[in-house]
Amino acid sequence: MDTNLTIALIEDNQDLRELIACGLRTQGYSVFEADCAEAFDELSAKNHFDLLILDLNLPGEDGLSIALRTKDVNPNLFIIMLTARRTEKDRINGYNQGADIYLSKPISQDELLATIKTIERRIKSRVFSKDQIILDVRKMFLKGKEVINLNQEETATLKSLAESESHRLPYFRLLEVTGKEVDDRSKSTLEVQITRLRKKLIEAGALPDCLKAIRGEGYQLTVSIKVI
Repeated sequence: MDTNLTIALIEDNQDLRELIACGLRTQGYSVFEADCAEAFDELSAKNHFDLLILDLNLPGEDGLSIALRTKDVNPNLFIIMLTARRTEKDRINGYNQGADIYLSKPISQDELLATIKTIERRIKSRVFSKDQIILDVRKMFLKGKEVINLNQEETATLKSLAESESHRLPYFRLLEVTGKEVDDRSKSTLEVQITRLRKKLIEAGALPDCLKAIRGEGYQLTVSIKVI
């Protein structure tokens, strides 16, 4: 099975984390693992996630705090909170801090997978923008709820993604489009460019998950863009 859903998993119990991650990967999900808030922040700086699965009791910053601040930055991110706490008050606190789903430990792999499938259907049914975003290649701007200027590299990158099959391209192709050498330094530069381009797409009216990193492959555009 192949799916484009990208998941961040924060769990300090290594055995449990690896068990959950392995099960999800066998279902085709892209899973990034972290054992604490700091490790998650490092992953978030370079990747965009559709779903966050996190334990409530973590060393250092706890799951409630992580959920709250993460939801503030990305309100469209789905959050599944895992915890051994089972009281109604605990569940209410979790929901108030940004959790969409609250699952009690011990976790059933089948229940977790069924929950993720439900979230996946909700993500795929989203309408990313009420009005289609237009990319004017000659004038180098995006037109959506606002007009956003682009530079030459951003225009070329976005045009290539919008016109490619499945709206996704590998790293090497995106580097070729912008005339860069295919090496680690150029890849790091591309990551910065993609981050800026995603921000501009959001300013034009797209949702935060409009430009996704596909681990080990490249990037995918998930918003409808008309190229003129």
